[in-house]
Amino acid sequence: MALSATQMSLCFQSYWYMWLTSALSGLLFMGIDIGIAAFFMAKFRKRKPSNYKRPPTVDNRPLSPTEIKTFDDPERNTASRRSRIRGSSAKSDNSGIMDGSNDFAHATCEMINLFRQQYDVPSVELDDQLSEIAQDWANQMAETGKLEHRPLESRNFARQSLGENYLAQYQTELTANKMVRKWMKEGRRYRFGYDGRRDTSNFTQLVWQGTRQIGVGRARSADGNWWYGVVVFDPPGNIPNQYAENVKFPTE
Repeated sequence: MALSATQMSLCFQSYWYMWLTSALSGLLFMGIDIGIAAFFMAKFRKRKPSNYKRPPTVDNRPLSPTEIKTFDDPERNTASRRSRIRGSSAKSDNSGIMDGSNDFAHATCEMINLFRQQYDVPSVELDDQLSEIAQDWANQMAETGKLEHRPLESRNFARQSLGENYLAQYQTELTANKMVRKWMKEGRRYRFGYDGRRDTSNFTQLVWQGTRQIGVGRARSADGNWWYGVVVFDPPGNIPNQYAENVKFPTE
């Protein structure tokens, strides 16, 4: 049975104080909870010491005299940007062949000939002039931190371009064994009887039948983190349409 308007009015007048009490109680308990939470947050928050100063950032730190001068020197500003891009790429002292590089060169030549014997191709000889070329480029990569081939125009020897393999090793010393074996592993992907690919070029150059002499160089970055190894080949390998006659099947 529905209540009339008069009955509803009497009901409201009788129980209005109960509704008001419930609402006020809810607000009171909510305020208490908020106060307790704020108290513990303030208590356990790590406050900075009174003498704390915000560390300088790129935007708010004072400029050094060198940086102020850089704004007026475009060439110096460009060099600064390049050094930031390179990050920790180190410089070599470019002092020529490093200590132990002569032993490294002979060990590399022996390793290469060991593998060339397995492919029934003539051994190569270590040449001093070629080693100077290889060492010069190893120094260059150690200085710039860039792992790349020497430009063809500066890789000429006796009126022809040289073949070139290179490798970088991080932190641990680059040995002849590591370097040559790394290149030889590319042979797993090579299809004998066909022209080689970019990812097998180091292997095919190592066992190229027409190559007779090599030069070897190794350099280390100034921070000591990177080793760079370079081997140049004369005559060069990886000549299109000549792979089948120069890259033999292994005999072992």
